[in-house]
Amino acid sequence: MRVDLPRNLFDLEKRPAFTKDLKSVRTDIEDLVIQGETKNLDLLSTFTNLTKLWIYTVNQQQFENIISLIQPKQLHIYEMRVSDLSPLESLHNLEVVSLQWNTKATSLWDLGQNPKLYSLAIMDFPKLQSLDALQTQPDIHVLELHGGIWNSLTIPTLEPLRKLVNLRHLTLMNIRVKDESLEPIADLHQLEELSISNQFPTQEYARLSVKLANANCELFHPYILLESPIEDKDIMVVGK
Repeated sequence: MRVDLPRNLFDLEKRPAFTKDLKSVRTDIEDLVIQGETKNLDLLSTFTNLTKLWIYTVNQQQFENIISLIQPKQLHIYEMRVSDLSPLESLHNLEVVSLQWNTKATSLWDLGQNPKLYSLAIMDFPKLQSLDALQTQPDIHVLELHGGIWNSLTIPTLEPLRKLVNLRHLTLMNIRVKDESLEPIADLHQLEELSISNQFPTQEYARLSVKLANANCELFHPYILLESPIEDKDIMVVGK
């Protein structure tokens, strides 16, 4: 299976133009960009070749309506006012999901209902309280968890990640873990690349560098060189 990172799949340069009215486009297209306010959304059910869908600015009702009409392989949603993500459980062909900026959701959904899902990105979910739902889909190969520009993603523990034994790419950025432990990641022996912010205790990175000797991670060193020195200082110690 080819493992692509969600940020590459949904590159803005690859995105088609926004569709304001579904009556204005052919129903045989594979890629589509819509908004919650796009006209004639009920026609989505006729887009039987739809593979990749971008959705922008949706509330709960719009989200539920759109999801009930589609079966894409790749889905990106930006700017969500959606507290209940369970409608995503109906997308059985889904392989790649990227969800960004949801101001309401406190939990994810049963990812086990998406049996083909291998790549997941959750970004800027300020109210998310737990990663427990990740345990329902151990076949994920790519996982990105990001906080927002102004708010960290705050969760109790990374323990649910221990079940993701097939994970190959893991990104953790602007994330606050209350127990400050990276130890659950040490069991992910298939991991090839780890991108993580420099905010955990030094010993946590040191432990991982031994347990995951085959994984590529910039922070598996005592220090890193800064490309842009700060007050003539060009070295940053790893960890705190």
